[in-house]
Amino acid sequence: MLYLPTDSLDPNYYFALEEYLMTQKALKEDLFMIWQTDFTVMLGNYQNAYVELNLPELEKDQVAITRRNTGGGTIFTDQGGWQYSFISPRPQGNKRHEAIDFQRFMQSIIHSLNNLEIPAEMNSRNDLAIHGKKISGNAQCFKGDYTLHHGSLLFDSDLSAMACYLNPAKHKIISKGIKSVKDRTTNIKNYCPDDWDAKTFKDALVKEIIGEQPSYFHLSEEDEKAVQKIKQEKFESWDWVFGRNPQFSLVNEAVLAGGLLKMHCQVEKGVIQSLVFEGDFFSAHDLNEVEESLKGISFNKEAVQNHFEKYYPQDLIHNISNPKIIDTLFKNL
Repeated sequence: MLYLPTDSLDPNYYFALEEYLMTQKALKEDLFMIWQTDFTVMLGNYQNAYVELNLPELEKDQVAITRRNTGGGTIFTDQGGWQYSFISPRPQGNKRHEAIDFQRFMQSIIHSLNNLEIPAEMNSRNDLAIHGKKISGNAQCFKGDYTLHHGSLLFDSDLSAMACYLNPAKHKIISKGIKSVKDRTTNIKNYCPDDWDAKTFKDALVKEIIGEQPSYFHLSEEDEKAVQKIKQEKFESWDWVFGRNPQFSLVNEAVLAGGLLKMHCQVEKGVIQSLVFEGDFFSAHDLNEVEESLKGISFNKEAVQNHFEKYYPQDLIHNISNPKIIDTLFKNL
């Protein structure tokens, strides 16, 4: 097995690196890497950020939001934990249409943790646990000639932050996406020798997985440039993180000085498909025109603000300012 040492804390770099290795490098054997991030929430490929995340808290604390190629639920990562990736050549011929199978890779992690006297076991199809408390989530996908299996390991992560960021605020969203299941969690550090820090744990785990004399895989300067290109063009883009949200609708309302304002909005692929004003307010403007003008605008507070500033600089509703209208639309988001 090849081992790729890494030192970045940027999750988008690793998602781009995974994609690059699967699509542009001809790996002949399994490759393993283990990595960390700063405070980050990672959406599954098919999830809705507005359903899964407490966006006001994430924005306030400047926590990174990203989306991975694999499915599954949303996770929180920080420098108290580790992420690992296996990239494995796929079988050829008739076996090419194999189903997703977590066992092979998860058993490698379980075996290594057990050898370190950490009593990890499979908790479900794609989770690892210690005494019933989750320590690891796993996800998998196929791309080209390779299988990507990656997962998380909670070593000494901030579990209170996880609960804060991954519990979305109460709002009226009906989504066709996949909702995460919030399991009880624990940190692996609680089951390690007292003097173990995150790096000590990582070094011990790597030795168990790849042995005393690993075959190192190194990236060239050209490789790094290609990875950065994928990172910038795909994983850092708004279209990837928010534009891939499944279709959803919301109804937000507020009682303001000018009366009750209720806003109905439908969003698909991160873009407003329809928006309707409702309430007992007064307006000297044709709000139907405003509703039509907002179709096709990114469902993004800054984009809507820019639209209002350009086309509707004067307040649209008596005794309700345009900023209040926008705040109501994005209430609790």
